[in-house]
Amino acid sequence: MACRSGCKTKDHSSWAECARDANVKVAATTTSRNRDGFDQTRRDLKAYKEARSAGIQPEGTTMDKINAAKTATKAMGRPYNANTDPPASLIQTKKAAKFVANGGD
Repeated sequence: MACRSGCKTKDHSSWAECARDANVKVAATTTSRNRDGFDQTRRDLKAYKEARSAGIQPEGTTMDKINAAKTATKAMGRPYNANTDPPASLIQTKKAAKFVANGGD
């Protein structure tokens, strides 16, 4: 038997011919775990790009790292730089930023 199990006429010469006549479509799901992860990564990288364009150098590309760098930037009054500044998680207040600015004195 060449036809699909759901074929009403059962007179096709091949399974492909039967599928074409039935107008079978293949659709991908957009709610997969991979898609969610891809969307989160895209949002993270967009936020990272925005931070970099503002002169901020976060410790990483995750939203937690970016938000910590933004908070440190606000506290210090200048763009945070993960390459030269202490970890952003330690510079969350103006008092901590003043300590960093004074070289730890």
